[in-house]
This record gives sequence, C-alpha cells and structure tokens, in this order.
Amino acid sequence: MRTLFLAVLVFPAAVLAQDERDVGYPTVAAALEALKSRSDVSISVRGGWTIVDDRGASTLWSFTPPDHAAYPAVVRRQLVEDKGSISMKMTALCQAGKTACDKLMEDFQALNARMAQSIAPKWQPGGDQKERVEAQSRKYFSLKQGGQYQEAYAMLTPAQQQQIPFARWSFLAQDFNARAGQLVSLDIKQITWYHNPPQAAPGTYAAVDFSGAYANTSLYCGYIVLNEQADGAFLIVREEQNVIDNETASKLKPGELDALRTQFKCK
Repeated sequence: MRTLFLAVLVFPAAVLAQDERDVGYPTVAAALEALKSRSDVSISVRGGWTIVDDRGASTLWSFTPPDHAAYPAVVRRQLVEDKGSISMKMTALCQAGKTACDKLMEDFQALNARMAQSIAPKWQPGGDQKERVEAQSRKYFSLKQGGQYQEAYAMLTPAQQQQIPFARWSFLAQDFNARAGQLVSLDIKQITWYHNPPQAAPGTYAAVDFSGAYANTSLYCGYIVLNEQADGAFLIVREEQNVIDNETASKLKPGELDALRTQFKCK
C-alpha cells in the first residue's frame, strides 16, 4: 500500500506572555515603538489593528486597537519549518484584564486553526486507488446481480460480516434480485474520498454513488462505502440502496417520484 507523507501544520496552545522574554519587549508600547523604528518591516492598519509584517523572520505582529477589550496587547506569531513540517509559535503580551486577555488568545487560536486548514496540503487519492475502487465496485455489483452471493459477501469487511451474517445478507440480496427483475443499466455516478474522517476509524474511504434501472423498478440508486485495508484491498463497510418499484410509482402523484429522487440524493 502506498504510504502518503503529508506536511502537517501544528499550532500549539498560545502562551500569555508575562515578561519581555516572550515577545522580546517589556511593554506593548515598547514593542510597537521598536518595530516602527525598523526599516525591514511593513506596517499597516487593518480594521483599527496595527499589523507589523516581518517577512524576513516569517513573523506577524498584531496590536489591538484602542477600543478593543484587550487593549493594550500584542500577539506575535511566527511560522517555523522543521523537517518538512510547519508549526506556528505564538506568544502574546496583554496588559488588560485576565478575562479580556484570555478571550484575545482564544480568538487567535481559532484564527490559527483556520490558517492551518487553508495552508495544509489537501489529501488526494492516487490513480491506482481510484482504479481499484471502481473495479471493486463494479465487481461487487456484478457478483450480486449474477447470484454469486458467497463471492460478493466476501467483499465485505470482517466487521460488517459480524453485523450481518451471510444467511441474512444473501436472503436480502436474493429477494431484491427476484423483485427487481432483469437489470437494464447500472452506472457509477460519483466517487467521494475521505482520509481519516472524523467519527470513523483512521484510514482511507471511498463513497461510491450509483444509479440504475431494473425491469420492475422506476427508481434505483444508492451508495457503497469502501475502506482501504492494510494490504491495499478495498472492502465494503456500508451499503445503502433506495428502490421504488413500478407498481408503487404508478400510484404516486405527479412530481412525487422526482421529489423522492431528490430526497434519496440520487445522482
């Protein structure tokens, strides 16, 4: 299996400065005065904030405006690169009350998190992963439609097989095939990728949306979710299909079938 190495932005919790060792100056005013005397920095005012950009040191100084609850305060943020990873060192000198200073740091931590998200490289699947997922999906559909239930069931993850025994799974598959009738078409509409998604075990997942038609159906669509295993194989961790048979569709009012298609998110 291909191993992906991604640069990760790490933004450690900010430390509220207590003396000049953190931002390099004993007071906020002293810091601003010293920075203004330098010719190698860029100074601008944005929304009342005085921003000092020290590009040579990859450092940004943010001074609160006079009407800010945390005034006077300055937040110093510096990007540091080490062995391919980028981290942000953030310190501050806040001479206002504790509550206002704590709120200032919370706001900057949230800003840092948004910066990390925008700067960090986005994970993308490799070409071979795309090919394997599409091939596995088509194979699974083909085996189920062809009545090769043992082979199709083997494409589920062990965890899924524990949740639904083969006897139950194969009964549902056979019942569907009998009711749906002859397959007319089945297309893969979209593959959506997820890498280490929240609220799921770490790993690479592919959600495969499909849509098709059988002789006895007026609507048929759904999706399967595959998870990449340690050996590189993709196995199915979830399956959902939505079906409206012809008889049921004939009893619907005009527009209701389209509404159901939208409700089921058929691609």
